[in-house]
Amino acid sequence: MEQKELRIITVLLATLTAIALGIVLQQLKSVMLPFVLAIFLSYIFKPIVLYLRNKHLPGSVALLVVFLFILALFFGLSSIIYSSFDSFVREFPKYQNKLSLLLRETTLLIDEMAARVDIKPENMSLSDLVDFSAVTSLVTSGAGSFISLLGNLIIVILLMFFILAGSGDLIAKLHSAIARRHSQRLASIIESIDVRVRQYLITKTLISLGTGALTTIVLLIFGVDFALLWGFLTFLLNFIPNIGSIMSIIFPVLISFLQFDSITTPLLIIILLGATQFVMGNVIEPKMMEFSLNLSPLLVLVSLFFWGWLWGVWGMILAVPMMSTLKIVFENVESLQPLAVLMGGRKEVAAAEEVSEE
Repeated sequence: MEQKELRIITVLLATLTAIALGIVLQQLKSVMLPFVLAIFLSYIFKPIVLYLRNKHLPGSVALLVVFLFILALFFGLSSIIYSSFDSFVREFPKYQNKLSLLLRETTLLIDEMAARVDIKPENMSLSDLVDFSAVTSLVTSGAGSFISLLGNLIIVILLMFFILAGSGDLIAKLHSAIARRHSQRLASIIESIDVRVRQYLITKTLISLGTGALTTIVLLIFGVDFALLWGFLTFLLNFIPNIGSIMSIIFPVLISFLQFDSITTPLLIIILLGATQFVMGNVIEPKMMEFSLNLSPLLVLVSLFFWGWLWGVWGMILAVPMMSTLKIVFENVESLQPLAVLMGGRKEVAAAEEVSEE
């Protein structure tokens, strides 16, 4: 068989494998998504468990402290977010009346401009295009989805609890189960992956927390409704590169346009929130991150669509951490390093070209 035919067969098999894997992951969403969330959360909280163990606390006590902290955190957040949803549903008629007025004024303005240039627009109002009852039902269903999500988060926390319980024992088990020369190599790869993934996730989580906190403070200063809700959404959406930062600004700005009579306040909010996103994402985050993942922008975009199709918003939030984890794995396995180069950006390709020239 010729080399060209072999490559075509390899590409076709890889494509079929990817499609089959996607179908399997979509069908197993209810099982796989909580498990993947638990793995990434365990990376974030593992240093706390190890720190408490180093302070000569029993492993069970360390795990119990972390478990209670996480449980209190999630229940506190759930009460805040659910109350914000409930307030939004109660206050929505106020926004509905103002939005209807704004749409009517916009329709009149369009009619006047069309009349000046001898265009006869159809007799239709922009307010007819907006179904306000659908918006209310959407928010209500969103609140119900959040309650069901809380039940899934309890499962995630329990899974993470068991993952943390076994942290620190894997390397010792490898040395016992595999020959020394192989176990040392495998242990170094696992430790490298563990350190880099944990450093990335902790840094990204801290940056997202800071961005969400600053967003909440800015909105509270201006008196924007549901500031805590928008701050929490900013924290979550900050894990979605590029798209998330834009979405986190759009929602509070739209509310501010409907809430305030003056256009000055919404414009100031846009400027301050945009500046917050820029400084946190382009100045502080690169300084805090000890290494650059250097993922290809095209790969990031494709992974966002792919994991978003598979697992919805949570898939988009987890897309970059999962692709980053895969890239770190490929970098540490010699036979898979070419794939890591393909996943990288321009800097990584240039570095690979320099190595090949040498």
